[in-house]
Amino acid sequence: MTKLIAALAILAALAWAATATASWIAKKKAPLAIGAGRAQIHATPVEQDRAMKKAQWRTVAAIAFAAVMFATLFRLSVGLSGQEGLPVAVTAGLSASGGLLLFSALPATKIPASNTRFPLLPKRAFLLPAAILAAFTAFVITAGLVPGFIAVKNDGVPLLLMAVAFGGSAVLALHRLNTTLALADPRMSAFDRRWRELSARNLLTFTNGALLTYFGTAVILTGLALATAEAEAAFPHWGVAGTAGGAALALAGVVLLALAARGALTIRAATSKSAPTPITA
Repeated sequence: MTKLIAALAILAALAWAATATASWIAKKKAPLAIGAGRAQIHATPVEQDRAMKKAQWRTVAAIAFAAVMFATLFRLSVGLSGQEGLPVAVTAGLSASGGLLLFSALPATKIPASNTRFPLLPKRAFLLPAAILAAFTAFVITAGLVPGFIAVKNDGVPLLLMAVAFGGSAVLALHRLNTTLALADPRMSAFDRRWRELSARNLLTFTNGALLTYFGTAVILTGLALATAEAEAAFPHWGVAGTAGGAALALAGVVLLALAARGALTIRAATSKSAPTPITA
């Protein structure tokens, strides 16, 4: 436990150092301002590409921090629990949540409140993650009511709590996208809006994929527990059905995670292709 506390303290210090360094760099490099009375000009393709590369570094920093966090906590979690399956899932969720929190904490130029009235995603986009969490919660509660069956309490409850924590981190990251600029240069306002829309869409896809993967993993573990105890179960086929259903959910989650990764890798090209040309005065 002492090693775990020390590791968490080191990770917290690393996150603080990353945000402090980013804040210092942001203050040294103030965004470009367009003087009063001057016509707004277009940014050159080179400037646009440079700005988008800079915006991507926030995502790269979050991914790197998540990777370091996973590598640091994995061996400790396995040593504390004495198993590998569940610690991998929980550590991966903690690491992803940590990366999203760091992404939310990195400094960025605030958007005026009057410009945040138009959300990056429609409200209906949040129906799927809400439905996944509701179904996940209902599954854990229902399975936990089965007398003498503790598998879902040992595996499902930690996974559900991890999914809720991850969902909260994703909400903070979405709020950050909606309230801060990705491309601070005012000449790139159209590109900034499109960049943040694509980023929000990718983040939501990633969130849905992670939630489905967690849900599927919990169902698989429950199905395997039922299958091993099928000799005493009144419905021996529930184990096979649960394992198959959980595998389908987890596979759907992996597909969404792959789509989110693809979107993150191609966001610069997608932004350049689809962003409208800014109107000049």
